[in-house]
Amino acid sequence: MDLEKTKYGFIRFFNGYFKNFHKLLLTNILFAVPAAAFISLFLVISKLSGLNLSLIELLPIIFCFPFFAGVTVITRNIARGDKKVPVVRLYFKGIKDNFLRFLVHGIVFYIAFFLCYISIALYWRNAQINNFYFVPFGVTVLIAVAVLFIFYNVPAMTVTFKLRMGTIYKNAALMSFGEIKNNFFSTIGLFLLFLFVASIYLVIPDLLIRNIVGVALCSLLVPSTASFIINFYTFKDMARMISEDGGRSAGIKEEEKKDEEEILDFSQLDLDENKDMDEFLFFGGKMVKRGTLIKMRDAQEAKDEQNKEKKK
Repeated sequence: MDLEKTKYGFIRFFNGYFKNFHKLLLTNILFAVPAAAFISLFLVISKLSGLNLSLIELLPIIFCFPFFAGVTVITRNIARGDKKVPVVRLYFKGIKDNFLRFLVHGIVFYIAFFLCYISIALYWRNAQINNFYFVPFGVTVLIAVAVLFIFYNVPAMTVTFKLRMGTIYKNAALMSFGEIKNNFFSTIGLFLLFLFVASIYLVIPDLLIRNIVGVALCSLLVPSTASFIINFYTFKDMARMISEDGGRSAGIKEEEKKDEEEILDFSQLDLDENKDMDEFLFFGGKMVKRGTLIKMRDAQEAKDEQNKEKKK
């Protein structure tokens, strides 16, 4: 059954992708314009300064992130099966509505990327001398994977729900491994995309033509395709859990199907009503919002009181 679902999922993926390929292509072109401008700007700054540091050359990540909001809105809509997706209007609306938040996301991602990169490189070099460093190396790799998984969910969550920034990162962190299957499929998809682009790039012998093809692929294929892959596998379950109806589907509804006499244990949970009601907590092997769990707890306590009254 799982194999059939996976096969059907692949069919839906390719059907949705190629059916909307012209929209994804236009999205890439819209994104490529500011991306090319910022990349060129910081490459010039790096060369003129004489530093030639990756720290400077990768600064476009921060400034391109707000424009990625437009890409996210379009690929989210395509991934969830919307029939009408007006690319140009949605692209600029997505940027306008989420510019500052995505700028913050860009800064966070830039810092996280460099910390992970520097740590992994440092521990790997030291591990060649002392095997003890394989331990922190492994831990750092896991942290880097978690950061990657977090940023699978952050963009779509930001453009879809009106949540505080702290709540977005808390929920995305919980989903990083709480939704491991979706993140796994997203990673496989991105890896296959990388192999596809790399194989085309590497089979071309001429350096100039190779660079032109590489730039063309990155400009016309990669951004929206990568975003579509991630949203196709992660958005549906994320939306189901965060929306009010989704919260019930993820928690209350299944609990209500249990035996009426079963007592649910909420004692180990942080159900402080003064804290963020939209924050996810693990309960019964699922991620459920604090507000939903409080309702479940109150319902359980009310039922316990009724049972006590009946016994009297």
